Amino acid sequence: MANATHAAQTLPEPLRLPRLRIMTCGSVDDGKSTLIGRLLYESGAVFEDHLLEAERASGGTLDFSYLVDGLKAEREQGITIDVAYRYFTTAKRAFLIADAPGHEQYTRNQAAAASQTQLANVLVSAADGVRVQTRRHMAIAALFGVRHVVLAINKMDLVDWRREPFDEIAGELKAFAASLGLKVVAAIPLSARSGDNVVKHSAALDWYEGPTLLDVLETFEPPASSSGTAILPVALTGRLPHGGRVSFGEIAAGEIAVGQAMQTEARLDVTIARLWSAGEAVERAGAREAVAVELVPERDLGRGAVLVSGDGEIAQATQLRVRFVWLGNEPLRPGASYSFQLGKGETNATVSRIEGRLDLQDLTIASTDEEIGTNDIAVGRLTLAKPLPALPFSGSHALGSFILVDRMTSQTVAAGIVLSVEKRSGDTPWQAMQVTPEDRSKRMGQRPAVVWLTGLSGAGKSTVADLLDRRLHALGRHATVLDGDNLRSGLNADLGFSDADRVENMRRVAHVAALMADAGLVVIVSLISPFREQRQEAREVIGPDRFLEVFVDAPLEVCQQRDPKGFYARARQGGMPRFTGMGAAYEQPLNPDLHLHTDQQTPEQAAEMLVSALRKRGLEI
Repeated sequence: MANATHAAQTLPEPLRLPRLRIMTCGSVDDGKSTLIGRLLYESGAVFEDHLLEAERASGGTLDFSYLVDGLKAEREQGITIDVAYRYFTTAKRAFLIADAPGHEQYTRNQAAAASQTQLANVLVSAADGVRVQTRRHMAIAALFGVRHVVLAINKMDLVDWRREPFDEIAGELKAFAASLGLKVVAAIPLSARSGDNVVKHSAALDWYEGPTLLDVLETFEPPASSSGTAILPVALTGRLPHGGRVSFGEIAAGEIAVGQAMQTEARLDVTIARLWSAGEAVERAGAREAVAVELVPERDLGRGAVLVSGDGEIAQATQLRVRFVWLGNEPLRPGASYSFQLGKGETNATVSRIEGRLDLQDLTIASTDEEIGTNDIAVGRLTLAKPLPALPFSGSHALGSFILVDRMTSQTVAAGIVLSVEKRSGDTPWQAMQVTPEDRSKRMGQRPAVVWLTGLSGAGKSTVADLLDRRLHALGRHATVLDGDNLRSGLNADLGFSDADRVENMRRVAHVAALMADAGLVVIVSLISPFREQRQEAREVIGPDRFLEVFVDAPLEVCQQRDPKGFYARARQGGMPRFTGMGAAYEQPLNPDLHLHTDQQTPEQAAEMLVSALRKRGLEI
């Protein structure tokens, strides 16, 4: 492009060099910061005052890691905490290098570094060998799209420069890399502290005839995108000063040009009328370029829309099979809802199924009954609240990588990739029936409702539910009761009492209650239902106008004294370690539609209050 050539002529010499984004990864104390410090020092990228400060902090003899570990806490603890990014150049190339923390608790930082990397430099101490964190870092690098690695076997001085430890470690890492789909560019024996084979060849390693680390970094060429399909996720659409609309985004794959026919994810045909890159009008642009496009016919595309060339197709996904690293401080709760961000699109998503955890030793997916905790890598299914354009990560990094965000804390709790699109919008369309829920409601002569009784065991939910059912029956109304204990004898017999099983229990009951309400019934649900988020989801599934959340409230001491089914006694004896109120938390409703205090009123009074509440909702009784 003409404007690109003009820009190259006006840029300073260092900025005209091709740039490579690198990361170092590996276990703690394998020498990552020292190696980067050595590269910075040898390339002349360290300012004199920084060098003097590092020498002072080192106690007189320069510790190269101090050229990278800039945080006071890092120096005091002797570890890397945050991702340190450093820029340096040689005569042949410019580099942006990331030093990712080695400690397991900072795995999320390593994931962030991997997402922006073209080449990973895997460091292993020759004295310590391959460790679990080395494998975890390589797995995360592969997970976030890194395809090429350099194996740097460091601290060769600690094994007397012998070839045998190098061959053993390099062989193990090459086999592991191959199983992850990573291509090994080179395996290099070196010593970051003394500089052997980092920039210059080492006489101490005369049995090694390969390139130095810097040789590899200067000559490595990232593979060009092979995609023939152009993909442009839209970040923003605005108006042009003199009329018309323009859409902005970064080309995810392929190349686009003026006059090119494209299609939106909603299958609307468009043609690129004008194209801008870096503010200049151009005829064509390629992958990774930030562009603006004017389309004909004019389309008001919102954030999350996707343009694809005519020979491509973007699935409107509703269910995805994914691999992800869990970054949350609390264990994953399957069935919980999170904010889901993929490409420029965003919706809510639930982790509907966990297939298993990645075993870092043999890379198998091991099914487990244990919770998915911080830094675990898992495979599972996500169900999206609304369809989003998605592709497998192997086909598109932009539309195949995602994050999950806790909506309460705004913290990123997971990051991962799409393995496959399991269900698309329209795969299972709703079968419409001639007799509608409104028809059934009119025939029954009543307005359907779902009375959702939530509270601790022993608070009186089942008693109140039975009295309300009898009262409605006597009044000639059509009602039914969904009792949690009864459902666990049939529909939910396969579920236990883990958080994940409780979430699934509530999900099933909500959908059954919604179908019964469609049939025109008043549905009385008696269920502990301990989680606020799932009670809110039940309200959304059933419909806010049909849902009545009722907090059946009694102090825990009163519930334990009543103990009508002996659950509290069993819990105290260790027979039910996850029993709500003792071994598991109950999240009280913040704004229930009705609050019953069953330690202060009789069950009959509570039932009458419910009848009154239903009358106010329009039920003619």
